[in-house]
Amino acid sequence: MKVKLWFSNLSLKKKLLFLFALVGLIPLMITFIIYYQKITSATLKSQNYAANQNYEQTLSSLTGTLTRIEKLSTMVILNDALVSALGSDPLQKDIGEQLIDFGKIETYTKTLEESSESEHITYYIDDRFVVSGTDTRFRKLKLIEGRKWSEEVINNAGSPTWVLYENESVIDSHKYLTLGRILWDMRNYSDSIGLVTIDLDLKKIRDNLTRTVPEQVVYLINEEGQLIAGSDNVNSTHVRNMVIRPSLIKETKSDFVEMKLNNLDYLFRCNQIGKTGIFLTSIIPKTAASKAVNIVSTQMITIYVLVAVALMILIFPVTRSITARIFLLARKMDQVRLGELRKLDIEPRDDEMGRLVSSYNYMINSVQELLQEQYRLGQEKKGAELKALQSQINPHFLYNTLDMLNWMAQREERDNIQQVVYALSDYYKLILNKGEDLVTLKDELRMCRIYVDIQQRRFRGRITFAIEVEEELLDCLLPKITLQPLVENAIVHGITEKPDGKGTVTIKATMKDQRLLLSIEDDGIGLNNDLSERPGYHGSGYGVKNIEKRLELYFGESQCMRFESGSGTGTRVTIDVPVVRTSNNI
Repeated sequence: MKVKLWFSNLSLKKKLLFLFALVGLIPLMITFIIYYQKITSATLKSQNYAANQNYEQTLSSLTGTLTRIEKLSTMVILNDALVSALGSDPLQKDIGEQLIDFGKIETYTKTLEESSESEHITYYIDDRFVVSGTDTRFRKLKLIEGRKWSEEVINNAGSPTWVLYENESVIDSHKYLTLGRILWDMRNYSDSIGLVTIDLDLKKIRDNLTRTVPEQVVYLINEEGQLIAGSDNVNSTHVRNMVIRPSLIKETKSDFVEMKLNNLDYLFRCNQIGKTGIFLTSIIPKTAASKAVNIVSTQMITIYVLVAVALMILIFPVTRSITARIFLLARKMDQVRLGELRKLDIEPRDDEMGRLVSSYNYMINSVQELLQEQYRLGQEKKGAELKALQSQINPHFLYNTLDMLNWMAQREERDNIQQVVYALSDYYKLILNKGEDLVTLKDELRMCRIYVDIQQRRFRGRITFAIEVEEELLDCLLPKITLQPLVENAIVHGITEKPDGKGTVTIKATMKDQRLLLSIEDDGIGLNNDLSERPGYHGSGYGVKNIEKRLELYFGESQCMRFESGSGTGTRVTIDVPVVRTSNNI
């Protein structure tokens, strides 16, 4: 209740500022939240898609390379010249024959090396062959006896075996990813005649290990947890201790999965390259994956903050343009209460408030003209009576309507404000009637309808208004503002004083013996039994006597009005005057 009271007591300007800020900023915040979530989700999906695509390309490239080397090894071990030469007894061939055989093998091997991605193809053969040595293509078999990698090749029963091998020769000391295979004797497949190794330079492999973000770690590891090759950042001691773990060698199929390392969140993916026993592993910190999201978020927040600031800056002139003229008009009306009839001297505009200001100025001009006319006719009898009647004109109805407009503005009823302003403008144009004292019955009924429409918004539809007038009577003339005060009297003193505040006002018009019979009926609380106490109308300054005097003045007849009423049965006011149409004069 305190908040409601506080808000009700705020000025119109502050209320509009609050309203515009509410209407402008809340949708802006909702839009930001919705689009932030969508962009965040889309960015993360894009990051994940890029990481998966990069991983798939690397995996495909490495798989293709290792598969081609394995096929190359098959071509080597099935070469007839090689098998024939190595399968023969070294002691049964002279040196010349051996040199010819191994020359053919050398030529074939160089051709394979030049057409493949391999660095070296090396043969380990029987020590008794004349070409066997230590740093040549054909090396003594006893040099690798007891080596861990050679035992792995032998234990794998002839299947392609990938090992991490360091060439310790004097000429070339370098680490390679090496494929080793047993050379079998074609005459007896249970006997081996040597080993062949095909080396891949680790630098070429590392060149394939590309990353989507700098913090990503990509590396190759074998089943024993031995690091084969990795991206540049894998050489960091912290990274090596974190990622080179046998426990991390587990395949994740076709997508990255979330995992924790050292209590931090990571995206992890691991797949074996074919059936080589070598695993391509990629680890991305989640903070790195969300960097792009943070950048987008910062940009969005900056843009939305700038838009919000710009919106707040624009709200002030908009609010001022709406309220400034209302405040000016209200102050002028206060001056009118004190008897100062001054126009509102501001730039004319075509909006609703502009029309209201124009109508106010028009009314002030008309009132001033009426006052001047009243002074000019002050010496005449009828002029004196007109002065007495016209001096009662005051904008009290306008005060009430402006108060109602202010109340509607507080309740943010924009459509109702617009309709009331239009109705009020039309109402005062009809009242002023370009200075004419007589109006048609059609205009009088229209004025009543406008007045009731305005009151409908005030009383929330509790008033029902009905008109039963024959079409041929609409051009009959009456003194202006004859019916509206009686309708207002029926509403204010009849219907609204009922317990439920609901009722109907009906205007009827008929013609009998060239006389116009007008009745204004209501189903209100009625009058006292003494009908001589006729009701006065205190809202706009027009009383029943005022209307009777003007009817008498214009039509030259007395007793033009009569009242019928009973307590609780409503009231009927009947006006009986001669028919005067627009085509003739009285």
